[in-house]
Amino acid sequence: MEIKQLEVYVKVYELRSFSKAAEEMFLSQPSISAYIKALEKELQVNLIARSTKEFIPTKSGTLLYEHAKEILSMRDKAINSIKNLLGSTSGSVDILASSVPAQYILPEILGAFHKEYPDIVFNINQVDTIEVVKGISEHKAEIGFVGTKVENSKCIYEKFMSEKLIMIAPKDKRFENIDANNIATILLEEYFVMREVGSGTRLVYEKYLKALGINLSELKISASFSNTQSIIHAVASGLGLSIVSELAAKHYIEQKAIIPIYIDSLPERDFYAVQKKSYINPAIVDIFMDFIRLYK
Repeated sequence: MEIKQLEVYVKVYELRSFSKAAEEMFLSQPSISAYIKALEKELQVNLIARSTKEFIPTKSGTLLYEHAKEILSMRDKAINSIKNLLGSTSGSVDILASSVPAQYILPEILGAFHKEYPDIVFNINQVDTIEVVKGISEHKAEIGFVGTKVENSKCIYEKFMSEKLIMIAPKDKRFENIDANNIATILLEEYFVMREVGSGTRLVYEKYLKALGINLSELKISASFSNTQSIIHAVASGLGLSIVSELAAKHYIEQKAIIPIYIDSLPERDFYAVQKKSYINPAIVDIFMDFIRLYK
């Protein structure tokens, strides 16, 4: 079994396509097929179910993928460790992040990190919290960043910061002196701008609303958006109230585009780095995680 065979198999598995893998790896499709067939012959198993037009890995195929990722990670860690001894730290790190970490937290951290390690490249893909955790459990990235925990036995979480959620309202005089003690009544009377299912913010405020005795079905939903930025714009445009990250709303509050409503009972939200359990990180991932732990 050769490293190149594992690299090809991992790429095919992740892209679910021989042709896409060939394009990304600058190989011909017959070459990709030959690598996979050689692996199957050596292991004496089918890695891919060929009775369908879809790419469906067998159980053996999924097991090989998980081990192949670990082998390639150990290879990268060895290379980077040697480079570190020579004073050169380079490589790439794949990150999955939910909207608030991707848009408002990671850019600042990565900017500071880049000053110390300019040759490390980050590939950040923004998806919702549930997809982040699922992606990490399936080895689609080395690190994930989310605003709430989602149960997954293959993942471990490490808190790295926290913030307060706030309610925001349009610039309207009737919202300037809202009684936070009467928030349950207000929520039932006013229109509400919702985050999509799977959002970390939504998971947190769903629990909060439930504690107030409010079911989502009771809210007068005016719209649902898949990102925080759109929600804040919608609130500023008069579409209703919403609950969002204070970090995300900070600029709009300073510009007086929206009215912040600070509610003591709204919970703080923790942000977590997510990694696959028992996964051996490449050296550059360890360097980045150490940086995050010390970052203020």
